[in-house]
Amino acid sequence: MNRLPAAGYRLPFVFIVVLGIGSLAFDLTLSARLPSDGDWAEAAAALRANTQPGDAVQIWPVWAERARSFVDTMPVLAEEDPIGADYAGVRRLWVLSLPRTPFFSLPDLANRGATPASGERRFGALALRAWDLHAPAIAADLTASAEQHEVDYVARRCVRVPIGAHFAVRGAAGTALHVRAGVIGERAYDNGRPPVEVRVVVDGTPLVELAVPRAERDGTGWRKADVPLPPGAPDRDFEFFVSSPDAGRPFCLAAWTTR
Repeated sequence: MNRLPAAGYRLPFVFIVVLGIGSLAFDLTLSARLPSDGDWAEAAAALRANTQPGDAVQIWPVWAERARSFVDTMPVLAEEDPIGADYAGVRRLWVLSLPRTPFFSLPDLANRGATPASGERRFGALALRAWDLHAPAIAADLTASAEQHEVDYVARRCVRVPIGAHFAVRGAAGTALHVRAGVIGERAYDNGRPPVEVRVVVDGTPLVELAVPRAERDGTGWRKADVPLPPGAPDRDFEFFVSSPDAGRPFCLAAWTTR
C-alpha cells in the first residue's frame, strides 16, 4: 500500500488550522467592524443638524439598510452604482459608509464630477461625508410621486402605471427631458416576454421611444433616455404612451425635465 509522506498530511492540516484561526478572528472582531446603535444614532444626529433642502443619504455598502431606522431628515438611497446613478433632485449627497467591513471599496464620486462638500467624519464604525453633485436643477417632475418600487433589485422612485396607459402632463420644459422605466419585481426576468414600449410626445411631436426588454440582473432593467428639448414655450404638454402585447406585468415610470 502506498502511503503519503508525513509532509503530505501536514499541509492540509496546517491549512485547516489557519482557516479556523482566520474564521475565529473574523467572528471575534465582527462587533468592532460593524456599527453599534450608538454609532448610527450619532451619525443620524449629525445629519439632522446639517440638513438642507436637496440633501439625500447614500448608504454604502447598499446592504446597510439599518440606516433607515435612524436617519429621519432626508431620503435614504441605496444606489448600486453611485457613479452612474441619477440622484434626480439631489443637490448634496451624504455618503454614509461602513469602511471597516471586509473588501470595502468606496466609489469615488469625483468620477461623476462631484466635489467634497465636507471632510470625512467618523462615528465608531461609520464614516460620513457630503458631496456637491453639481446637478442641473429640476424644472418639472412630470411623474411626481413618493412611491418607491424595486426595479432590477434597486428601490427606484417612480410611479406605477398599467401597461396600456396613456396620460398627459403639462409642465416646465427646461432644456432636457429625462425618462426612466422598468418592470417591477421578479416579472422583469420572465423569459419570452415582449418588451414594453414607452413613447413620449411633446406638444404633438414624438420625442422619446424607449424599449424595456427582459432584465438581465445587471442594472440594465432600469432603462434610460435623456434628450434635449427643442426651443419653444416655457411650459409644454407631455404625453406618455406605455404599450406591450403582454400587459400583465407591473410597470414603473419616472420622468422629469431639467434646466
